[in-house]
Amino acid sequence: MGIVFRDTILSGFDLGFGDRTDAIIEISILEHWRSVLLGAARWNQPFYFHPYTDTLGYNDGYLLSGVVYSGWRLWFDPFVADTMTALTYKSVGFVAILWLVRGVLRWSWGAAILIATLATIANNMFLQSIHAQIQTLALLPIVAGLAIKAARAETSDQGRTYRWAIAAAAMMGLWLVTSFYFAWFTIYFSIAFVACWLWVTGRWRSAELARLFHAHRRTAAVFVGVFVLAAIPFVLVYAPKMLETGGHGFVLSYTVQPTDLVNTGERNLLWGWLVRALAGMVHTVTPAGSRLEKAWLGGEHEAGFPLLLFALTCAAAYRLVRRRGDTGFARVFALAIVISWALTLRIWQVSPWILVHYLVPAASGLRVVLRYQLFLVLPVLLLVGTVFRHRLTRLWRRRPVLAAGLIALLILEQINLAQPAQLSRKAQFAALDAVPAPPTECHAFYVVVVRPGEPIYVDRRLNALYPHNVDAMFLAERWRLPTLNGFSTFNPPDWNVASPEAADYDARVMAYARKHRLAGLCRLDMRSPAPWRRVTTI
Repeated sequence: MGIVFRDTILSGFDLGFGDRTDAIIEISILEHWRSVLLGAARWNQPFYFHPYTDTLGYNDGYLLSGVVYSGWRLWFDPFVADTMTALTYKSVGFVAILWLVRGVLRWSWGAAILIATLATIANNMFLQSIHAQIQTLALLPIVAGLAIKAARAETSDQGRTYRWAIAAAAMMGLWLVTSFYFAWFTIYFSIAFVACWLWVTGRWRSAELARLFHAHRRTAAVFVGVFVLAAIPFVLVYAPKMLETGGHGFVLSYTVQPTDLVNTGERNLLWGWLVRALAGMVHTVTPAGSRLEKAWLGGEHEAGFPLLLFALTCAAAYRLVRRRGDTGFARVFALAIVISWALTLRIWQVSPWILVHYLVPAASGLRVVLRYQLFLVLPVLLLVGTVFRHRLTRLWRRRPVLAAGLIALLILEQINLAQPAQLSRKAQFAALDAVPAPPTECHAFYVVVVRPGEPIYVDRRLNALYPHNVDAMFLAERWRLPTLNGFSTFNPPDWNVASPEAADYDARVMAYARKHRLAGLCRLDMRSPAPWRRVTTI
């Protein structure tokens, strides 16, 4: 926890994960769930994108995160509560991995602690922790452990099998409406695992499939039935929005290029020099910090594995996959990792993921396929542990200094000196607390400027989209007053509230308000001596 939350701790809990925009969007949705639990809002209707309904489906739902956050809000302000939510996920994830490795797989305590430590401080998850959804990977060892327990009990205790299956199905349903990406990746990996198992065991033939279904039909019916029930909120929220928006198109640039496999970011403690060298090569053909450099090495592409762990992963996968005729769990697990990972790769302008995108249900809801490498952190560590844990134990007994050095390298190569904790609660409160509450006659509002004189956010294109809209989202949830503004993964069909300083901004808002017959609309512009102004729309 000290490694992951070091910047937060050293700042006196002033700094939280995320930046000026994505983090405030996430906190706004968490505040929505707090309002829901207090009975002040409909569960699928945040206070932004007014007057559209069921707008939770334009972004991740954050259901479980909202429940945890709402508990912390009993003691803390929104920004500290958000940090405490991330800390809760990390703590749960660490303990859940200990339970999975030691309690379910029955490996040694040493292996359990090492795997839990490496997963908790993982370089790629740390760098990408600006995206709060990533913390929900703490649920993966819980789901995996429940599934393994259900499978083990299938032949000995049907009652226990049902209980474990029900718990796993319910958890998956809740995860879907909390963080779609990683719940979907879990389902995707499970499909790959089952397909590999059917293939290596020869059970893919129709007669074998029929016998398999007959033998496990009751457990399958219980799991599917509970999953369908648990997924109803997800379907109610997201199915209409998928039909409305069509999901994402196929985005080739966010599939995994070869350099992404080991891209640890330029500030990785051991391997940053390698990424800096690659960046230097890019600098020879394009200016530093250009879009081309970022498209190759920056942002979401910083999702790779440190070299030592990656080499051990390749060695472990090779040792298991080459065992022809082996139908055991370990080989199937290795095949599922290799095949599912290979489908995310792209070479130049070609990627097999295009088949997944168009053929696998709900795959079009994904844009950043690179995040699958974050999902793979725990499976990769389990794969390496499957092959090498006994060798490491023997090495520890015979040459403890060498074994300790190897463990130290595995830990050190996960440490990154970057600072994903960028959101200062003091700075946010200084800006947002200066905004006066809206007049009582305001039934809805829109934002022009909340923070006068604020520097441009990244570039002019993003500055026109984000700052005023995300501030409006936060303020709307704080006041529980609808706003026309908002920005999300998807936006309403006639959303047209970008570029607030453009000459036609107010005219666009008025046209929108008249189209939707909105009354009691107020305008917020903190540059004015009187920030609030009632506007006539009808």
